Amino acid sequence: MRPFIRGAVLFLLVLTGTAFGLDRMLKTGLRERTTDVYGVWNRIVRGDIRSNVLFCGSSRALVHFDAAHIGERIGHTCDNIGMDGTQLDLQLARLRTLLRHCPPPRVIVQEVDIISLTPDSGLYFDQQYLPYLDEPAVRQAVYRIEPDAWMDRWIPLHGFMRHDMGLTYLALQGIMHLEDTLNDPVHRGFELRDRAWEGSFDHFLEKHRDGIRYPTDTTAQRTLRTIIRTAQEAGAQVVLCYAPELVENQLITLNRAEIMDIYRRIAKEAGIPFWDFSKATFSNDRAYFYNSQHMNAKGVALFTPMIADSLRNLPALR
Repeated sequence: MRPFIRGAVLFLLVLTGTAFGLDRMLKTGLRERTTDVYGVWNRIVRGDIRSNVLFCGSSRALVHFDAAHIGERIGHTCDNIGMDGTQLDLQLARLRTLLRHCPPPRVIVQEVDIISLTPDSGLYFDQQYLPYLDEPAVRQAVYRIEPDAWMDRWIPLHGFMRHDMGLTYLALQGIMHLEDTLNDPVHRGFELRDRAWEGSFDHFLEKHRDGIRYPTDTTAQRTLRTIIRTAQEAGAQVVLCYAPELVENQLITLNRAEIMDIYRRIAKEAGIPFWDFSKATFSNDRAYFYNSQHMNAKGVALFTPMIADSLRNLPALR
């Protein structure tokens, strides 16, 4: 009986050790990736983002601030760390992680929009956080939203078993350096979405004929103030920026004036500019948007010189 027990214990030890080894290897593979979502995260944790201008925010930052072309226009390096499907809580975690590893930029442009004051976000595309749960700010934010995420950190292969084989495939690509770098949709954190109008907004209009009110959550307001304070304490000049938004959506937003007043007040309290591009002349034309909140390539091409001209006048970049 004793040899059997010893053999079983030895087998379990070998199995556990193998699982931990595989988990470490696959997470390392994700941290080796240079493209798309993981590519941006990895530039952050490796300390590779050393730009003078940093764009932060949600998907509207991700797809609106063409960092490379803005940088060419103003003569300063720019990067974009906008995050798809997030609210301010996770954006703060990413900014804190960047400031932990990278030199602070001269200017941080924080994108805000009609839903920025929504209560804290869920974990959209939650597998993106798997390799970075050792980062204090990321871990704190993720655990607050999903307390069971500790299992992804401590139970070997748990995070990979929760997702389909696609995540493991991405990790193996990273290990073997077999990514398709030529077709990376993300460049310096910016993702160009060259799309035609997709039509979902028409259903939204039909559903909200009497208009819609968006949240003005006080916790989100505090988080925005914390983002500003965190950036300022790092020595950056901070700007709040509201990129162009389809005017049709503005017209049905019943509390839009209240939301914009909150942004103006927060900016004034912090002594920073609030740039409101939401009513840019082309914001009346669906041809420059693929939905009510996101510009397509044509819209970004018009917005890029506008944001560049504003940045050029900042004291931190003179």
